[in-house]
Amino acid sequence: MKRKNFLRLMALLLSLVFFAGCASQKVPQEDETSSQEQEATPEEEQAPQEPEPEPVEEASATLVAVGDNLLHNTISWDAQQGDGSYDFTPVYQPVKDLIQSADIAFLNQEVPLNGTVGRYPSLDAPQQAADAIVDCGFDIVNEASNHSLDKGIDGLMNTLSAWKARNMPVIGAFSTPEEAAQPCILERNGITFGFLGYTYGTNGIPIPEGKEYAISLIDKDKIAQDMAALRPQCDYLVISLHWGTEYLLEPTQEQQELAQFVADQGADLILGHHPHVLESAQWLTRADGGQTFCIYSLGNFVSSQNTKETMLGGMLSLTVHRRTDGTIETLAPGVLPIITHFENGGKNYRVYPLEDYTQDLISRHAVKKYDSPITLDYYNGLAQQVLGEFLQTKESFACHP
Repeated sequence: MKRKNFLRLMALLLSLVFFAGCASQKVPQEDETSSQEQEATPEEEQAPQEPEPEPVEEASATLVAVGDNLLHNTISWDAQQGDGSYDFTPVYQPVKDLIQSADIAFLNQEVPLNGTVGRYPSLDAPQQAADAIVDCGFDIVNEASNHSLDKGIDGLMNTLSAWKARNMPVIGAFSTPEEAAQPCILERNGITFGFLGYTYGTNGIPIPEGKEYAISLIDKDKIAQDMAALRPQCDYLVISLHWGTEYLLEPTQEQQELAQFVADQGADLILGHHPHVLESAQWLTRADGGQTFCIYSLGNFVSSQNTKETMLGGMLSLTVHRRTDGTIETLAPGVLPIITHFENGGKNYRVYPLEDYTQDLISRHAVKKYDSPITLDYYNGLAQQVLGEFLQTKESFACHP
């Protein structure tokens, strides 16, 4: 009996041990199963990589820019023909081939083209001057200058009408708010160029109330807003600034600070004018790490001023290159020195490349009556002093006839 009880007890103990062992075995839970399945997920469900951007076609376009087309009354009188009409084309003939060879040529139109002959300080010129600008090969003009309102708002509107009649794009001044809001974009060789223009003021002549759109004044908030709107629409952004101090051969601190601001907004090129003399050029590093080329003043394109420094101007040239990855670069920017020539009696106004200017021509230059001595060595030295590494010759000029 004791033996049977003993065997029963042993059997019970063995049963307990067996079931305890079964209970201690780990049963996979739902969470653990899904965890094991998730280990394979990163490989199986990797996000597809974005495809490499398609290469774009490599392209290049050349750009030329000149400064103040400062048409004093004596230039208009010299252009007057026997029948009372005006022909300004001979003025630009010596540089016409260089301008026409550019894909885009820019001009700062300093004075109104209201249709009369205006004497300083209220300047004006006949509208036939626009015909000569078109004939010379210019593609875009800036109308934001300190002389924009010399003949009032009506004079400005007449000027803009003259350009419209010749299908010339204009920046810096506008006939309507709608025109002011319209982007100025030119396309050459598949590259799009955007343009904006501004002036520091209008010689104290107020812009009429309600027509603030008519002239673009330098205002950082407006410039930033305009650039932000235009930058996505173009490959290459050009900003024209009528600024600085007259007759100063170096940019002011204010010019340099504004140039850096404009560069940081994304400008590719800054074209300066108003001082009536050449000023230096430089590369600026933008906030995004890119490069902006700035010429602080291109000086006069043509004028009848009476100091020797104002006779020397500059013609900027460069090549805009688009790489196959779509990025844009500015190649070989520089400035070709040019000289305004005129003779006694306010005759024979011409614009010459300095390297084509001869001893015979300089001996007949009328400016020596007011400011002397003038020599070829003087002008070559001044060009080197101001432009330095960016001094160009016709051989290194980006555009060739």
